[in-house]
This record gives sequence, C-alpha cells and structure tokens, in this order.
Amino acid sequence: MPKRVVSLNLCTDILALSLTEPSQLISVSHIAADPVSSPVAEAAKNYHLNRSGLEEILSLKPDLVLASVYTAPHILAALEQAGIAVERFGYAQNFADIAQQITQMGQALGQQQKAEMQIGEINRTIGAAKKTAQPVTALLYEPNGYTSGAGTLADEIMKQLGIINLAARDSRLAAGRVTLEDLIRLKPDMIIEPEFYEKPALAYQNYRHPVMQALVSEQGRKTQHVAVPGRYWSCGSIYTLEAVRILQRARQESGE
Repeated sequence: MPKRVVSLNLCTDILALSLTEPSQLISVSHIAADPVSSPVAEAAKNYHLNRSGLEEILSLKPDLVLASVYTAPHILAALEQAGIAVERFGYAQNFADIAQQITQMGQALGQQQKAEMQIGEINRTIGAAKKTAQPVTALLYEPNGYTSGAGTLADEIMKQLGIINLAARDSRLAAGRVTLEDLIRLKPDMIIEPEFYEKPALAYQNYRHPVMQALVSEQGRKTQHVAVPGRYWSCGSIYTLEAVRILQRARQESGE
C-alpha cells in the first residue's frame, strides 16, 4: 500500500480523496481546493497543493503519482526514470468508465473494499433512477454558450433519467456551442446551468439576456432553469450521483 501519494489532476484528486486514508495522500492539485471546480475542496485544503511541476513533485518524495493520460508526458517519463510509480487515468464518459476508474484507483491505493462500496452505491442509485414519464428535452448551457453532446458524461446522465439532450441530436450543435438563436429555435423544456464564480465575466453575459428568461418550451410552458454545479460532472466519481439527484428532483418539482 503506497504511503506518499501525489495527485496531479483534478479528476484523480477527487477519486483519491474519496478513497484514500488521509495519511496516504500528501499532495493534490491546486484546482482541487477550488469550491466551484471541486467537490472535495474542503478536504483538499488539508494537503499540499501542487502545480504539477517536476521539481516540486520530486521534492515531495512520492512513492506513487496519480496522473491523467493528458498530463505532460515528459514529466511522467522523468518521474518513472527516477523510479517513482505513475498511475495514469483516462476521462470518464459514462458510468461504466466511472466504475472502472474507481476500481483502478482502489487497486492503486490498496483500497479495494472502499472502491467496491462506491461502485455498489452508484449501481443502486442509477438502477433506482426514474425516467421521466413524458419526453423532456434539455440543453446544458455553460459560459460562452458551450454545451455537451453525445459521448459525454453529461449526456450519459441525461439518458439515465430519460432526458433528451438536444445537443446530442442536433447536427448544428456539433461544434459544441449554443447561441441564443439556437435556444429560441430548439425550445428546450430545461436549461441546465452551472454554478458561477463570484467575479463578473463576459462569459456569463448571455445568462442575463432577456431571451433566457422569456424562453418557452414546445409545450408552451416556461423553460425550467436547473443549476447543476460543474464540480459534480466535470470528472466522473461518486460525486457524479449528486448531478443525477439534482436533475431528478428538478423533474419531480416540475411535475414531469
């Protein structure tokens, strides 16, 4: 069982902090302490916050480094040349991927039992998730108009709840951007919005546009706005279940 674990990526931070013994982990990425981006921000503040620099990592004397497949390869190669074990993780796009990565992290940390418990909770929650009785359409609308189409974790969550992700079936949104004109044209029943940083930014200006408040669905009902913090589904983990619960509650509250 490793005793000096360093995580370099937000997604590995989240997985590690949800499974590891506190004494095993010595450092996580600085992004892990950002409460908007990370569901483990409070726990992350108890550890050294790294910026993935090679000299910094070596100074921590880790016996295991957790990284993304997208982490700078020259840094990971240098760590391995120094005799440090490196475990690489992909990006979860569905619940099968999440289960695989939880299993991988559990094995890497020697925490297989905790990993199995998390996978069991995910399977029970998804198995009990009730799909909406009536077809419900939705768009994830992020700052600068970005959205998530087919093959993304957000799309997978919507599928589990019987919500039709318009970005996955409209070829005009293939570039991953939604304009205000698209919103008027598509008339979604639901717009899924993120949690915002406190500081104002031009990326948020469309949320204040009158069109956003005047949208009406195909059924003639006022479009439902649902806030799902990005920290719950930017990385796949046990915390992704909170995004499922938020969307399910929103459907129940709307009477769908």
